[in-house]
Amino acid sequence: MSRISFAVVGHPNKGKSSIVSTLSQNDTIGVSERSGTTTKSSSYKVETERSGYELFDTPGFQRPTKVLAWLKKHAQSADQRAQAVVDFVNDPECKINFPDEVELLKPLVKGAAILYVVDGSRPYGIEYETEMEILLWTGQPSMALINPIENENHVETWSNALTQYFKTVRVFNPMKAKFERHIELLKAFSHLKTEWALPLS
Repeated sequence: MSRISFAVVGHPNKGKSSIVSTLSQNDTIGVSERSGTTTKSSSYKVETERSGYELFDTPGFQRPTKVLAWLKKHAQSADQRAQAVVDFVNDPECKINFPDEVELLKPLVKGAAILYVVDGSRPYGIEYETEMEILLWTGQPSMALINPIENENHVETWSNALTQYFKTVRVFNPMKAKFERHIELLKAFSHLKTEWALPLS
């Protein structure tokens, strides 16, 4: 990819589209309370005078357990994992059997960084670990965003779990965050890769 890009990924209905809309300053992005509204990865570019970045709104994980099982069959060691994800995205049968996961992982195999979004108002569950494990297999730089959609009752529990998988974890409510918080988040993005610091600045 010719520019810095981020794929906003996670479970269905956790506010991914809202985060993309806020960070891209694009109010035309459809946001729905109905789970599974996003079925294809969509790209939104943010242009500045000297630079810019790209955000991908992606479908939610639907069958992560079966996807991880497929990946484990096709990679015997850690050095083979990233290629197994590429093979998964390009496999014709996977495109039929796991369309949401294929769309979700497409931007990642092309070089996009990971912004994993969870709902801090809902309890943490072990089922999310399968999703996070799949994301680890891509080898891409990553950050977790806790979106407290209704309240912050479970933010601490989520934070404790997410730090096991992500070096950077932030709480970010796209519906309430002021512009200064957007800038703070972009500064955090710049730490994911050294060469991103200058263009994001």
